[in-house]
Amino acid sequence: MEILFKILGIINLDIKTMIGILFWGNLALAFLILRYYLYHEAGNEKTLIKWFGIAKILQAIAWFLLFMRGDISDIFSVYFGNILLFVGFYLDSLVILKINTKTKRLWFQLQIVWLALSVIAFVFFEIWLGTGNIRIAIASLSVFCIFVTPNLLNITNKLSSRFQKFIGFTSLLFLLLLLMRALSSLFNEDVSLFTNNVLQSGTFILLFLLMFVNGMGFLLIMYERSYELVKMSSNLDPLTKIYNRRYFMNKAEAYYHRALGEQKSLSFLFIDIDFFKKVNDTYGHLFGDEVLKMVAKAISENIRPLDLCCRFGGEEFLILAHETNNDQAVIISNRIREVIQKMVFLENPEFKCTVSVGVYSGLPDSTQNIQHFIDNADQALYKAKESGRNRVVSF
Repeated sequence: MEILFKILGIINLDIKTMIGILFWGNLALAFLILRYYLYHEAGNEKTLIKWFGIAKILQAIAWFLLFMRGDISDIFSVYFGNILLFVGFYLDSLVILKINTKTKRLWFQLQIVWLALSVIAFVFFEIWLGTGNIRIAIASLSVFCIFVTPNLLNITNKLSSRFQKFIGFTSLLFLLLLLMRALSSLFNEDVSLFTNNVLQSGTFILLFLLMFVNGMGFLLIMYERSYELVKMSSNLDPLTKIYNRRYFMNKAEAYYHRALGEQKSLSFLFIDIDFFKKVNDTYGHLFGDEVLKMVAKAISENIRPLDLCCRFGGEEFLILAHETNNDQAVIISNRIREVIQKMVFLENPEFKCTVSVGVYSGLPDSTQNIQHFIDNADQALYKAKESGRNRVVSF
């Protein structure tokens, strides 16, 4: 029994003290996040970091105004304090939605509706009734409505990492306690902001923990995304944004061994832009770069998701077509060749780009390796160029 009382003593802490801790905690997080923002490279992630930092600043100001309840005007401590808290949590919710990929515009619009309804309902009931328990109930319900949808989407989104789902579950635990606080306050007229009871204290303790879990979690997610972006960038050709030769060769080795084990055909398509040196000499290197980018785009858009393509070097591109025989590879090659031939370049409409393609298909053999396929595709490309260019030749 004595242990139970001690546990309740740990939970049933002074509310005003915890509000003060929330002020200092959000202020510290805002400083940390905005410092991270200054050192972060430009991009979509930097915008998210900025708005998350602004959200923490608004929440810190809101908690300060709530802490000063009774010492300053109710206009500031009641109205401005709660409204700033709603806006701060609203910005938090937008960041959660933005972190989730492919979030529909509808969900962002819903958040604006929840924020507007929260502010209107709080001001209306404050003017009409002005009682502490109703104020707590409306504020708790408002925060619940603002946060519940983004966190549910965070949990159910298949693209969310395990860490993102963990943060979502933690947030939902807090929201359930917040909902209980709102319902309890409706039927207890003696409850106010600084009322000490287990439910009030538990809510603020969880809010305190959530502040750090969300804050640190957000920074870790941003770091994780930046790391993945750098990792992905190292696998791409800087100009064309398709795979580079090094990454292609590593992946192609895995494809080769898989096809060897399953005894399934592979095809390699070697593509070369015809008379590319003349393009640079006539139109300049900037236009030459544009040609390379558009050719790479045409190639990547006309292969299957399972196939691989890369910029092999200079004006040469290489495709590995998985489970593809010679006839199928020739069809793919001619389709790509025709698409490229029909491309229109706005800078120089009179210019027509053509490519030559060498194709080699076959079953992998344990006595050979991937280089055997590439060399034969290269020989086929040489014959295509030798026989007049703008054509497909296969071995």
